[in-house]
Amino acid sequence: MPHLWSFDLDGVLAEPPFGWNPAINRDVSLAPDPSTQLPISTTPSGMLGGIMDRLLESTWYRVRYVLRPPRPGALEVVRAASRTGRVIVLTGRHEHGRTQTNAWLERHGFADSIDELVMNASPLSSPRYKEAYLRGRDASLHIDDDAATCALLARAGIDVALMTWPRNMGLSYPEHVTRCADLQEVGALIERLAWDD
Repeated sequence: MPHLWSFDLDGVLAEPPFGWNPAINRDVSLAPDPSTQLPISTTPSGMLGGIMDRLLESTWYRVRYVLRPPRPGALEVVRAASRTGRVIVLTGRHEHGRTQTNAWLERHGFADSIDELVMNASPLSSPRYKEAYLRGRDASLHIDDDAATCALLARAGIDVALMTWPRNMGLSYPEHVTRCADLQEVGALIERLAWDD
């Protein structure tokens, strides 16, 4: 079975604003909830409904995402992962920002190595959304910087690489979490997992 490598976007592939990552959720106590279901979306990707959606798409999402550079080594690790399996970007970003997110991935050279961009069009929090999405998909590794997401996915039996940031350090994580100081360490972990099969 081919490997599935799942990458978070902000704080993993994309540099957060000013190199500061305050949005990390530090609640490492979340327990898996098998009853959490992904809602069936009635909005096709990229199709926004009302005036407010279109306004957000043309202003807030553009300003929020467009200026973020890739993190050092991000493109190289995604390309290397794509040679050993499928690569998805699984982000907590809302579906309304899909146009800008796709444009960012294209502009920085990621698009050719990514099989799917998965964005949150649900009312679920980012950790719960990622848990529900990855359940049953047999991911070889998910790479994230959010402490709550990493702890939750690890408790659900998913191997996780935690990108180290000041806000996710000093916490106690369950098994299945491997701390990585940078994307070179993530690349080495992916290579090791790919060759272990």
